[in-house]
Amino acid sequence: MSCTECHRRKQKSDRSPQNLCQYEDELKARQVIRRRPCESDFSESSGSTNIVQVCQPVDQKNDRSGKYEDKLRDLGYSSHGNCNSMSLLRAVGPYDDHDMSSASTRTTNQASFGNDTNRKYREAVRQLPSQACMESLVQTFFSEINWQYDLIDEKPFKDQMVAWRGISYSDLQADVGSFALETFVFPALLFQVLAHALLFHPPDDPTISSLITMAGMTFHDIGREYSETGADLLARLEKKNITLSAVQAGLLRASFLKSSGKVIEAWHTIGATIRDAQDIGLHTGRAVSDRYPMEPNGMGKGASLAGHRAWVVLHIWDVHMAVVLGRPIATDFQIDHFARTIENEKTRQNLFAHWQSETDPPRPFDIILAGYNVAYRYFKDIHQLENNSAHSKDYSVVEDLSTAIKENLELLPSWCRLEYPDKKFDRSLGCQWLPVARDGLSSLIHFVILALHRPFIFSVAKSRVEALKAGISILRAQERLFEQLEPRQRKVFNFVYASFDAIVLITALCLAFPDENSEQKSECIHVIEKGIKRLGIIGESNLMARSAHGVVCSLYHRLRHRLGNFEAAQDAATATFTNTIGTPSSNENIASSELSFDAVLPPCPTHDLFFDHLSTTPLPFTDTLQNYLLDPLTVNTADGLIFEGDFSDNSFWGLMNGLGH
Repeated sequence: MSCTECHRRKQKSDRSPQNLCQYEDELKARQVIRRRPCESDFSESSGSTNIVQVCQPVDQKNDRSGKYEDKLRDLGYSSHGNCNSMSLLRAVGPYDDHDMSSASTRTTNQASFGNDTNRKYREAVRQLPSQACMESLVQTFFSEINWQYDLIDEKPFKDQMVAWRGISYSDLQADVGSFALETFVFPALLFQVLAHALLFHPPDDPTISSLITMAGMTFHDIGREYSETGADLLARLEKKNITLSAVQAGLLRASFLKSSGKVIEAWHTIGATIRDAQDIGLHTGRAVSDRYPMEPNGMGKGASLAGHRAWVVLHIWDVHMAVVLGRPIATDFQIDHFARTIENEKTRQNLFAHWQSETDPPRPFDIILAGYNVAYRYFKDIHQLENNSAHSKDYSVVEDLSTAIKENLELLPSWCRLEYPDKKFDRSLGCQWLPVARDGLSSLIHFVILALHRPFIFSVAKSRVEALKAGISILRAQERLFEQLEPRQRKVFNFVYASFDAIVLITALCLAFPDENSEQKSECIHVIEKGIKRLGIIGESNLMARSAHGVVCSLYHRLRHRLGNFEAAQDAATATFTNTIGTPSSNENIASSELSFDAVLPPCPTHDLFFDHLSTTPLPFTDTLQNYLLDPLTVNTADGLIFEGDFSDNSFWGLMNGLGH
């Protein structure tokens, strides 16, 4: 019987998921399937079902098939696609022994390394601190940090810690290539966890005091070393050996780089991590690799949900950074299709619909999904608008998206409403992160609104109104976040991005249109000044934050100068109409207050800071907030406070340099 006839009959038979996935358990266990003639493979991609015809006789030496696929993967083929050469070669078998002569002889759950990996690996893992120190820092990570992305499940991670501590010295001295993949990768993830914890852990804790070994060393320095060590370990893992833990470690590495002000490096790291995630099929919804289990000790189900969460977070990071930095988007994501890849309806509802619950305590991933369903899902549309250079024909899209976001805000459950939220869960066990998460949600949603209207702020009055309101809301939320955190936690660079964008956009609007929104002018000045203070505090320990602080101080100086001239011109104009003797100088003052922004593109502050090297004359810093120089008008501007960077003269920053200050 031909393969075509077999496939036709198969289509007429019962094609329930249970029948199609009859070998799924064996796949998850990484056992080789003994295929019957004309067997069909079932796979899922973006929520769709694909049938791949496999017509081959029963092979009594099926382990050779797995080795053959290893060889094909060495050539770069994906094991998750059905339309490439690998799938065709998989279908035509059988495989002869001589075909396997150069195939990998490793077992499917072992890594392969370069020649010096054994030595480098041992050197790296010996940098891990004592057991007591690790346990203390890991607890800080799960209580204060992990909720931000909900990347790692605490119990499996701690089980892996126990397993890692069970490795003997002799095991480590032997060939690390004999380690299971999860065992090899775990220290890379552990180093990133410890690095993040050191940014938040109380510095006076005697448990970790022994980590300081040199004068002038800080826990931030140690965290940076740990993160770099984890990244080096991960780099030694060949790409055909990627696991979910490797993806989690890559995302945490990007997060640490971002928190350290290394935005370009973070963007590149996220790009590499996205490719790793795609290589193990996270984008398809099948979060557990067919080749390797994503969690030890049979934790397949938990690994699957962790993989779903990781891909959602990666996508949000990708589209968010694309809008903030003006970079391309690398992921394609439809949450409804993605959610349907979970066949069990109860599990699917628990993961993707729990955020709407009013009665059950929220989980960190619920905050992420709430933000996505309300606003983050439109980042891709906003990115396209910006690429279209704000054509007036596209403004209907802005209006539609703005309406959609406002309607979606009404769907938020009471515990995470942006205004007057119900705080019934704030003191619930396991929800100590909720107040901070709620303000973070508010800041990000309003940033989406700000980014949506930003391309049109110099051309459409309605967008100016919406952008101004969103910018004020961002700075209010950032102020609440800042007040909730302890001083040691305020130096993390994450606070800079939203504040910097909002301060620059609000200041630009007040500079360009000083006669508009006069009733909000005092509030604008207030939130700008408070934002400058926050950037100053962070800038005491972070060079990039200091650069951002210098830019907004210089911009604020121009704003105060321009508003002063504008108010003087208005007073002079009033005097002209009330005095029988007019003065020509009054009209000159009014004319001098006019400034054309018709041909100027709105600033993209974070992009300009990191990619266009935006900077200005450094301002003096002091050790205490009480002596902090807030009003840039008191600075001696004889040397200029000129904006410098790789931007054109007709850019916003070039126009600001031509503005009297």
